[in-house]
Amino acid sequence: MVPPWSRRGWIWLVAGTEDGVWAARQLLALAVPVRVQVVSPRACRAYGSLTTNPAFQCRAMAMGPGDVHQVLTGPAPPALVVDATHPFALRITRTLHTACSAVAVPYLRFQRPQLPPGAATVVDRLEAVQNLGQGSSLLAAIGSRSLVPLVGWHGPRRTAARILPTATALQQALAAGLPPERIAPLQPIGAGHNGETHLPPDPATSLEAALCRRWTVDVVLARQSGGTPERQWHRVCAALGVSLWLLRRPQEPGPMAVCTRETLSQRVRDCLRKTWSAQRER
Repeated sequence: MVPPWSRRGWIWLVAGTEDGVWAARQLLALAVPVRVQVVSPRACRAYGSLTTNPAFQCRAMAMGPGDVHQVLTGPAPPALVVDATHPFALRITRTLHTACSAVAVPYLRFQRPQLPPGAATVVDRLEAVQNLGQGSSLLAAIGSRSLVPLVGWHGPRRTAARILPTATALQQALAAGLPPERIAPLQPIGAGHNGETHLPPDPATSLEAALCRRWTVDVVLARQSGGTPERQWHRVCAALGVSLWLLRRPQEPGPMAVCTRETLSQRVRDCLRKTWSAQRER
């Protein structure tokens, strides 16, 4: 039997690919139409067979405040917004949370777990890696927008970068002063079409390990994202004896309703039941 609240609207899932693919499958299992919002057409392709489901849509566009407001106040607004964006993407989280509060659309923040730091050094600011030691070679895996200061501090011959395989990221890396042979435009490890990720059994034979060997890396700088890339860097650095430095995960803005992998389905059911009950009482 299809629950009555599932016929009262759709869920707007704003996400990337690692958490988004898994979350979309869980939401569709509740018999609720789902529209996922991603940044690029490449991200839509990661959703695989879900795109053939008539209850599922994937739309690719970077969203500003005006775009979010238009979706939330349109003729058929979502019954619920699930924010499964990256923990470091605070701008879109603030935008979604503020917009939902303003128009009384329920909002639910999906939170990744925080991994134990282990042997990694966790730092609050990029400036903490300014003085790593004379002659140290740095591999930056934190995105192309942060490369200018890193190259300025360590020089183009002692800095390398793993970046996303996009024209913008490559242009930013080159503009920062990195030579082409010290740039690796590669898609990070993420979830497969089933929403689950299987890391290679031997981290020492992984692509990340090969990059460290090629550039004789002493320090890897990554983000404390709680996702698969961080898990892989922990494994690779431990296997190779390379130091891992992590930019600390930022605090999310303000109090908000949250869920995890364990609680997503139940929290969504509760939100939709409340929405349906409120609509029925009007």
